[in-house]
Amino acid sequence: MTVTALDALLSTRTDIRRGQAPCETLPARSSGYAPLDAALPGRGWPTGAVTELLVERAGIGELSLLLPLLRTLTADEALDVALVAPPYTPYAPALANAGIALERLLIVDPPSPNDGLWATERLLRSGRYAAVLLWAARTTSTRQRRLQLAAVDGGGIGIVYRAIEEAVDHSPVALRLALRSQAGALSVAPVKVRGGAGRAIALDPQLFDAPQGAPWPIVHRTARVRAPVVPLHPG
Repeated sequence: MTVTALDALLSTRTDIRRGQAPCETLPARSSGYAPLDAALPGRGWPTGAVTELLVERAGIGELSLLLPLLRTLTADEALDVALVAPPYTPYAPALANAGIALERLLIVDPPSPNDGLWATERLLRSGRYAAVLLWAARTTSTRQRRLQLAAVDGGGIGIVYRAIEEAVDHSPVALRLALRSQAGALSVAPVKVRGGAGRAIALDPQLFDAPQGAPWPIVHRTARVRAPVVPLHPG
């Protein structure tokens, strides 16, 4: 293989970073929040890549960040998305109230963290799902690299929720953001940004009201409605 051919091949691989070449900004889809888009290279969630959201604790708005994207993909573009190993049963009425087309939503209830990683990798690589969200109880740099490669192959958006304590761990994914609740706002700070530096911002919770169709946080006053769950096992 000639040097020119090798350079052309490497230029198509977003999972490989060359030290002597500038890192191009990855293509992205708008998050639906103008302040967040303005803070990220590509102005949104990277496509054909994995983003890690490193969360201080559950319930601070980490899913609200994705609601506009999920609504656009499922309702406006009739594309499928998947939620893998969510820590709580998804509240179907709230998702529907946010404009998400539930018939386009696959929920995977894996029996173990490893099964969740396995399922996420295959869903990303399949190319069928425009976005795959994983709540990772346990992962490694090697497993994250596999997810990143799968997202490159499938062209979709991968989102992995991890504990903020894992921000110190090495990860080969394209984007890592730390999410904290600070002074009544959601702080979003870059830990790693491929294709630029990014900058920290604070999102007013009122920004979440319109995407959710209700004031944030949503208080559940009725019984939860369990959306269809599909167990996925290695075969």
